[in-house]
Amino acid sequence: MSKDANFTLWGIHGGRTGDAESLFLKKNCIAVGWAQMGDLSQLKSDREAFKKRVSSVYVGKKPGAIANNAGQLFRFVHEMDIGDIVILSLKERSNGQSG
Repeated sequence: MSKDANFTLWGIHGGRTGDAESLFLKKNCIAVGWAQMGDLSQLKSDREAFKKRVSSVYVGKKPGAIANNAGQLFRFVHEMDIGDIVILSLKERSNGQSG
């Protein structure tokens, strides 16, 4: 990587229990679970649309959690890009993996 390269560094987890870690490492990919959210590419590309979907799917979720969850999903869909650096924090080991 050259000194002039622009990239973003992301930190992720493989789920609460680390259940997606092996998938990420074997397939050299990352993903989001959130199946109940449906096709995120169909939402308007603004954070309010993501907040609205989270609050309608996860009824009773606290406002702070809605904003946090919606922000994570929005960034995955609209801000992450090919060439960005991703650090995977592993549950089973104390050091992260990057790819």
